[in-house]
Amino acid sequence: MRPVAMTSLAVLFLLAWPVPALSGEAPAGAIKVGAEVPLMSDGPGKTRRGEPAVAFGKDVYLAAWQEGWHGDRGNSRIYVARVGLDGKTLDPKGIEVAPCKTGVQEDPRVAFFGGAFLVVWQDLRNGKDCDVLGARVSPQGEVLDARPIAVGAGPRSQVLPDVAADDKGFLVVWHGFQGEEVFPKIFAARVGADGAAGQPVAVTAGAHPLIAWSGKEHLLVYSVARLPNPRLAGQGKCWLRLDTSAKPLSKPGFSWQNPHYAICAMPEGKGWLMATPGGPPNFWGRSVGVQRVVRITPEGKRETAPGDSNYNPTKTAPGNWLDTSWRNKGVWPWGVADLAPAGKHCVVVWERYRVGGATGIALSNGDIRAGRVDGWRRLDEQGGVAVAATAANERNPALAGNGAGKLLCVYEKVAEGRSSIAARTLQTP
Repeated sequence: MRPVAMTSLAVLFLLAWPVPALSGEAPAGAIKVGAEVPLMSDGPGKTRRGEPAVAFGKDVYLAAWQEGWHGDRGNSRIYVARVGLDGKTLDPKGIEVAPCKTGVQEDPRVAFFGGAFLVVWQDLRNGKDCDVLGARVSPQGEVLDARPIAVGAGPRSQVLPDVAADDKGFLVVWHGFQGEEVFPKIFAARVGADGAAGQPVAVTAGAHPLIAWSGKEHLLVYSVARLPNPRLAGQGKCWLRLDTSAKPLSKPGFSWQNPHYAICAMPEGKGWLMATPGGPPNFWGRSVGVQRVVRITPEGKRETAPGDSNYNPTKTAPGNWLDTSWRNKGVWPWGVADLAPAGKHCVVVWERYRVGGATGIALSNGDIRAGRVDGWRRLDEQGGVAVAATAANERNPALAGNGAGKLLCVYEKVAEGRSSIAARTLQTP
């Protein structure tokens, strides 16, 4: 599933851009990357759009994003567009999911079940507190709900939703507040194929939830909201196995991870895969840039490569490191990643930046890379293949696959202070 990213107040712009081919041919046996397809380079959001998400169902992908400014006095809206298996957009003007006169809509997520996609987002149309709303979209591009589905609404804010489809419908999770509490809790609610929303239930204390269905049960991953040392709050990651009613099936697992992370279910019931970067560059040189993965077993145990905790390897990088600045000076994997199953393996997409500048640690010119993983083991060359690597700043990748090796990567493209949404197909060997 798509990684959690806090809402940014940065203004992103782009109306149009050239679409250069990626340099060089992919080596034999590597992921093949299709041509870049603009999904929205101009529209009601003017030059401001971002936070893409994507899901696959019934031979089409549905990409979702927020269109427009989402800061003070903003009017951002959730838009979607269908993309065929051939990588061509079916909705070049986009489809607005839930038109309204006032407020802000942001942070969409999307899943597919029972012949329809469910798009969920956080909505500030009442001008005071955010609610989690949703709407179903058919594979033919029809919005099926004239009024948004109230998934999580209440007197205080409900934010940062995620959604997964299971064998009974959809399970939506988010974090929110009750009464006078100052620490957030994770909530969950079911939404049926008919759009009927169940009663929200409180699952656990925490924030920034992600959820993925293994075919048997869900894995909920979230940030720790409160720790004995307040300075470390939000840096730890916990996970819980849940049944379809959001009832915990295990005690929480715990790991120190960075704020950016993503999860997906692994093929053949092997558990779940979590992608996370190491850390940003610092003046002390005490870390290296790393994009890595760890496996969460069906029993909820964390499994990773030997030496994964050592950020200064002496010989070779651990096998779960997909990309690293170690012995590759000048680049730094960092930021948002996403991942999806593809046949017997998983594919991970991530951000990589150039590092340097006057301070020696400034990050610039983000690119998107991709690599295959078997369990936590890297299958392709370290650094993967280039998905989007131009003079523009490509960021915030979202990934979905058809389960048979064909995937779509949707991302933001930023150049000269302007932003747009683009996509490329990926084909695994």
